[in-house]
Order: sequence, then C-alpha cells, then structure tokens
Amino acid sequence: AFSDKDELTGRYVETTRDNFLRTMDISVFSFTTIAKRAEPLMSEGGSLLTLTYYGAEKVMPHYNVMGVAKAALEASVRYLAVDLGAKKIRVNAISAGPIKTLAAS
Repeated sequence: AFSDKDELTGRYVETTRDNFLRTMDISVFSFTTIAKRAEPLMSEGGSLLTLTYYGAEKVMPHYNVMGVAKAALEASVRYLAVDLGAKKIRVNAISAGPIKTLAAS
C-alpha cells in the first residue's frame, strides 16, 4: 500500500486526484492484477492473501485516502473470492491490527 505522506496528515477532502488514483492503483488494483496473473498457475487451487487495516471500517486519524483504498481492497477481495472460488482458489484479507507504518506514524 502507498500514499503520499503529506496527504495522510491533511484532511481527506483535500486529497488530490493524482494521489487518489496512485493510491488506488498501488493499494487495490495491484492485487487484482496479481490474482489475474496467478489464476492460470493455480490449476489445483490455492490461496491469495492481502493485508488490510481497521481504517477500512472506521475513520482513523491520519489514514485518510488509505482507509478508502483499504475498503476498496476488501471489496475487491470479496469479488475475487466469488470469481475464483469455483477453481478452489481462496482469496482473503488479514487485518493484523496496529502496525507502525508510514501511514500510522
């Protein structure tokens, strides 16, 4: 996951379009791309795993656009799980709890 640090410390409403799109591309769409590329390699089933955070569910100070991105990532996980489940490919997101990261500092 990634977002410009300056935009995490401000208000979400001030997020720029460029940062929003970059954050969504890196933090959400990249997992969809991995799933698409991994699917042919998982002919006998498998598991795709990503990390999420509590900020996808509740507003967290200084998380801003990352919370929106993590919520989108969780929705993507649900849709990918339906798409790939028939091939015995599990898709899950783990929320490990607070971890000191750039977004959380």
